[in-house]
Order: sequence, then structure tokens, then C-alpha cells
Amino acid sequence: MKLKCRTRLSSAAIFFVAVLFSGTALARAIPKRDGRVCIVMVWDGLRPDLVNERDTPNLFSLEHEGVLFSHHHAVFPTITMVNAAALATGGKPGYTGILDDAMYFRPLIRVKTKNEQQHSMVLADSPVNLENSANLAALNSSVMFNGYLVGVEGVAQQVLRKGGYVAIIGKQGPTFLFDDEADQRQPAPSDYLFVADDLARPKLSDAMAASKPLMRLGDLQSVSDRDQWFAQILISRALPAARAASLKGHSALIVFWQHNPDLVQHVAGLGTQPALNALRQCDANLGRIRAALARLGLVHRTDLIVVSDHGFATIRMSVSLADLLVGAGIKKSATSHDIVVARNGGNDLVYLSRETFPSEEARRATLARIVDFAAAQEWCGPIFSRKPATQTSATNRQNRLGWIPGTFAQEALGVYNAERSPDLIVSFREITDLDNRGLTGPGNPAFVVGSGGQGLRQNASFPLVTPVPGAVYADSRSLSTGQGTHGAAGAHELQAFCAAIGPDFRRHFNDPLPSGNADLAPTIRQLLDLATPAGATGRVLEEALAPPAETGPIHQEILTSYLVLQGQEILTKLRLTNYKGQDYFEDSSVTRTPLNGSP
Repeated sequence: MKLKCRTRLSSAAIFFVAVLFSGTALARAIPKRDGRVCIVMVWDGLRPDLVNERDTPNLFSLEHEGVLFSHHHAVFPTITMVNAAALATGGKPGYTGILDDAMYFRPLIRVKTKNEQQHSMVLADSPVNLENSANLAALNSSVMFNGYLVGVEGVAQQVLRKGGYVAIIGKQGPTFLFDDEADQRQPAPSDYLFVADDLARPKLSDAMAASKPLMRLGDLQSVSDRDQWFAQILISRALPAARAASLKGHSALIVFWQHNPDLVQHVAGLGTQPALNALRQCDANLGRIRAALARLGLVHRTDLIVVSDHGFATIRMSVSLADLLVGAGIKKSATSHDIVVARNGGNDLVYLSRETFPSEEARRATLARIVDFAAAQEWCGPIFSRKPATQTSATNRQNRLGWIPGTFAQEALGVYNAERSPDLIVSFREITDLDNRGLTGPGNPAFVVGSGGQGLRQNASFPLVTPVPGAVYADSRSLSTGQGTHGAAGAHELQAFCAAIGPDFRRHFNDPLPSGNADLAPTIRQLLDLATPAGATGRVLEEALAPPAETGPIHQEILTSYLVLQGQEILTKLRLTNYKGQDYFEDSSVTRTPLNGSP
């Protein structure tokens, strides 16, 4: 097993990690607990305001019996793979190197020859979908990142190295980030189980493979059927193995990543009957798992954490940033490599070719054109730029403002990675107060904006049952107005769910302190007596553990960027909360005000 060694970090980055950890290095020590079982159950895309006694009675009961983290945050970008890496390692995107669901690696990867490494050329020529185990394994190969796909060692790999039991089950893509060596484990060790949609170690038996339900997005029930199949593997195989390890005094970690409610919310839309059904079926899986824990006598030695990777919002309008840049004369063509846009729903990553724009001056001028064009549009939210290679120190307070006027620095939210960062991260605008009445439902109009201006398309969402607040502009070819998405810097996407129950957690406790997905791995390491690897920047959620630790002050901060263009003043604000050295991203807003005398 290759340990994640952060020898590539600059001295400044190492100092940054040390500062972040200064508040947790002296954290209250928890006595070693041999044989502890920890289960992390991820409900992909669960919004905290959708948990209630009617639709999710088992989860509602758990959050009231144990700890509810009522101020929990996703990591930005609010996308699955970014938050999977944070949950797996405790590292923010700048350290894990996972910056979105789709990333572009051509500027970084030197391919040997087309014939020798054909898969590498495919991966390098266009943005790569990371929600695919084969793509992730190729990226982690010796000709690509050579074992450093994820730049921080994960909890699962630490448990394995220490002789414990690990089971990782569920959705392809995020599961792989919990163990980026999963494809190489042949034969699989006896204390290991990995079962995703597209990869299994050890290989599934013929009977188990035959029982695997087909999953088709045209059949939304099939998504729940697949999650139920995964839950059954957890109950029938992972829990008995974890029990056996626990009785021998070894720790056990089980990760279960459900597709829902995310997939159904994408397709049907928030507040539709299929979305409500998906919540209930996820909840039924939780009920079955808790019943199995009781049946196996594991309740007193198991900490169960239920968390969502990100929130969700309703698409107000589809926006094709790449097409708009072509129409504005900034990008050469839809297929050109001078400017590459990696679509990620609520945000886009923008990469400039170093061959087309070889000088820093040329890149800065083109990026400024892109920012000026996008920032003037109603659909644009905050934009984050990476610093140039020549900038080695802060040019403003804590590197909060970006290199390009009107942007924020990627360092401001921990998304800067020297090797992999795009030139720009464009977050689309979320309108927090607008609900999805008039948006969700097949009879409502659906709008798309591209190089030809604004047009109509078919609304593919389902009839609305219960209105849900939060509407966002998004770059998606496959989803329409009224359907659901995430990835932006709005409150409904940044708010995530988290609750925990078990012998190490307090009972009947609502934790009002800010917490985030990067905090779970440090907390689990504390529970399982594991070391903290370099790059794991989250904090231990010690106020939620028994006995609780003392709490500290909470600080609020608003970051502001200012831009004047096209007869208007553009004010972009980021709202952050800071607790014990950790920044938690709450919300963003953009105000466009006509200047005096402007129409």
C-alpha cells in the first residue's frame, strides 16, 4: 500500500497545514477503543430540510436520539467527487486534488505515445468524468498520477494498514476515492470488501452478480432497487465480517454510498413524487441496517454516521458557457482546445491552453475578457481565479481576492492545487428565496441560453407535489429547467445533512456549531485511534463526542469583490463562518446596480 506522502507540498503549504491544525493538535484525547465499528452512510444529495417524520422516519428518529449537526456544510464546489474526497480523507480540494466531477488533465499530463498509451490520450483530450472507476484507475496508473490520484491518505487505507476490516459499498466514483487502490487488490485480502456499480473486489459470486438489479435512468425505481441491493450486501456480508473483526479487537470501517436521493432528484426534480419515494426508500435502507446492528449485537460498539455530500437546487435555466464564449468571440470554436470548459452543473472549470496563450500577459487578458463577459450576466455567481506561476506570496489580505479583477482567489476556499487547478472556477447563481413553482413540472416552460441567445426546450421534470426553495442557473446538456442539480455556491447547495449515533456520541444533542464534510475523517480517526496524515485539514467534532469538549467563539466574515463594467456596478459577496481555524462557506450573492446615468 502506497502511503500518501505530501513531499510535494511547498513550505508555505506545510505552514498552512500546521496553522490549521494548531487548534486541534491539543484536542481532548479519547481512550483507545479496540473493536470499534464505524459506519458512514451517505445519502447522495440529501437536503437537511427534507428530513421529516413522514418521509424519513428512521433518519428523523436517529437525529433526535443521537447528534444532529444542524449547521453542517458541503465543501465547495458542491459536487459529489469533491465531497467524497473530503469525506474519505479530511482534506479540502486543494490537498486531495479532486476539484470537481469533471476535470481536464491535458495541460498536466505528458502522454508517451498514442499507440503505447491510448487510454491516456483519451483521458487527456477532453474533460474526464470522475464518477467512473475505470477512469479513476487509469488516472491513478503509473503513466498518470502514479498512486497519487488522491493526495491525502484516506481513513479506509489507514484501517487496512492497521489490520482492521474495511467494506466500501455503493455508487461508482465516490466509493473509489475511499480506496484508490481498489482495482489493484487482486486477490482481495480477507479483511476487505469493495462493491461498486462497476467494480468488485473480491469478484462477485455468480449468484450475487445475477441478483444485481439493472439500473436505468428511464426507470427511477431501478435506482432505488440498486441501492437496496447494496444495502443487502452490507447487511449480509459486511456487518458479520465487521462483527468478527470487532470481537477480535480490530477496528472496522464500513462506507455505504447510496445513489439516491441524488439521481432521482436530478431526473424528476425536487418535491416530485419520485423524489419523495426515493427519500422513503433510502430511509428504509437505514431502518434495515439499524435492525441488523441490533440483531447482531453491534449497537453498543458501533458509531453510525449519516451524511450527505451536498445539497440541491432546482434548475431555473440551462446555460452553455462554452457556447456563449464562442458566440462572444473569446473561444475559437465549440471543439477547440484554446479554452476548455468542463461542465459541472452548478459550476464550470475553465482551462486556458498554454500553447495558445504562452505568456502570463496573454492569459491574464483572456481571463479578464471571460470574467467581464460572465460577471455581467444574470446567471453568473462568484468566480474564482488561480494565481499565476510567478506569484509566490499574497498580494492582498490572505490571498482572498483573485488575480483577475472581480474574482476571488481559489485559496480563499481551499480549492487551489498547484498542479490541477483550472484557470477559473465559474459558479452559477443560486436564487435562494425562489421556489420551484413554475419551474418543476412538464407543463412549465424550460429555457436554455447558448451562442444563439435564449431559447426553449422541453421541460423534462415531473409534476410538482411539494414546492422546494432554491433555484439555480446551471450548465448541463442533459437536464432542463425544473430538474435538480448542484455544484454552485448557494446556500441550498452548501447546506448538507449530518447526524450520528453510537457509544462515542452524545445523546439527544443538537450541535449548533459549524461543521463540514472535511471534519468527518478527523473525527473517525479520533474514534479509531488513527494518526492524522498531512493534508487532512478538518477538525475533530469533539463537542459532539461524549464527554464533550469546551467550545470556542464563532466568527463571521464577508468577502467582497467589486467590478464595474457595461454600465453597472457588480458586487459579489461570500459569507463565511470560522470556527477553531476552519472556514465554512455559507452562501454567496451577486448584486448588479446600474451606474448613475446608465439605462
